[in-house]
Amino acid sequence: MVERPPYDPITLFRSAASRWPERVALSCSGTTFTYRQLDRWSDAIANKLIVEGHGTRIAFVAEKRPESYAAILGILKSGRAYVPLGPDTPPARWEEMIMKAEVRSVIGGSVTRDGLRHVDVPMVDDEIATVLDLGLRTDEAYVLFTSGSTGGPKGVSVSRANVAAYLGHSLATYAFSENDRFTQFFALTFDLSVHDLFLCWASGACLCVPDAHAALRASAFVREHGISVWFSVPSVVTVMQRMRSLTNNALPSLRYAFFCGEALSWPLVQAFREAAPGSRIMNLYGPTEATIAITAYEVFGDVSSMLGIVPIGVPFTGSSVRIEDEELLLGGPQVASGYVNDGALTDHAFVQRSGGRWYRTGDRVRIHDDGLLHFHGRMDEQVKVLGHRVEPAEVDAVITSLLNGGSSATVPVTGPTSTRLVTFIDVAMEAEPLLERCRAKLPAYMVPERIIALPALPLNPHGKVDRKQLISIANDV
Repeated sequence: MVERPPYDPITLFRSAASRWPERVALSCSGTTFTYRQLDRWSDAIANKLIVEGHGTRIAFVAEKRPESYAAILGILKSGRAYVPLGPDTPPARWEEMIMKAEVRSVIGGSVTRDGLRHVDVPMVDDEIATVLDLGLRTDEAYVLFTSGSTGGPKGVSVSRANVAAYLGHSLATYAFSENDRFTQFFALTFDLSVHDLFLCWASGACLCVPDAHAALRASAFVREHGISVWFSVPSVVTVMQRMRSLTNNALPSLRYAFFCGEALSWPLVQAFREAAPGSRIMNLYGPTEATIAITAYEVFGDVSSMLGIVPIGVPFTGSSVRIEDEELLLGGPQVASGYVNDGALTDHAFVQRSGGRWYRTGDRVRIHDDGLLHFHGRMDEQVKVLGHRVEPAEVDAVITSLLNGGSSATVPVTGPTSTRLVTFIDVAMEAEPLLERCRAKLPAYMVPERIIALPALPLNPHGKVDRKQLISIANDV
């Protein structure tokens, strides 16, 4: 058996449930659950998994329903790891994920596979005995699948110790309380959701789960639920701007606003600050392989004249960064063990250097004169245009600075003989004047061939810009 680390997510939840049993822990699907109710419900799930002898990894269909949150707690309480399956993911991809993670049991869904057992979730009001505590069967907390460069999904194995390191740093850095109310915009297949759940539940606060249309009415959601702690990708704020709901003082209840998962522009920060004048704004950075986020930058001072992209800041206490040939490497207690059943990919991405083991992010990062880390795009998104190397993110940084708060996404479109750049923007601006301004800032080979205005940039299920769809649009226009 494995010893629980300090700041273990279940230890923190149980402590909160013991201290605040009658406070609301979860508001979801029009129903609320107290810490006592959620604790007992997840105990029942844990008991079932222990008594029935299921394997060390339990998959579940990650719909945003109360059962899913109880399942996450129950799986972790049983000493096992959870493997979330996206509810909109094709069944064939589910099967591939289940196979790669060697999952033997699944909660919910209709996936069938030889040897796969289905687990029925007990009802919330079932009478149960105290949960059987047989210790941790594994230090693994979850396996999350991300897109692989070869086309298939790759499963990142994240340990409870990795999660505990993130929670320990965040709880020491930010003053959350039992009176806070947290957003839960992120899909449960996205590791940023772990921030939502366990920082909330470690604090005795309430996790508020919006419906599927939350991004279209996020301002109203904040006001209706008295949200005090916000966490989202920047694209959610862009949608709010487009809906004209990000008005001055529209979000007066916010104390904290965290952003992660995409580059955050200064004009977007300024707009959000005007809507939430009482909030501290943090830009976080970190890949799944480094457990949620591993660097941070807090916004201070007047940013009204700032253009371009917000820095990703400095590493968390106890974590380390190094830069090799402009690529960012990450080290420390949050770095995951690797990819499940893929030793070759693990050996390529996780390397030994002086000072220990490091994860190669594939992100181009530089330390500027301000001493902060600044993101300059992906190493593997680099393309050649007329023999010149071009980072689309660098083009976006210039164009975004010209959009008065709008967003841009530049994609490479490869033809029979050449690669060309096409930029999409989400504001109504004439392309030619914008291109002329680009020509004043960029070498000729970096100026996009076309700039196309869309009502909104398409997003993938995790709320990030869907670049594959943009390439498809560019090819059809």
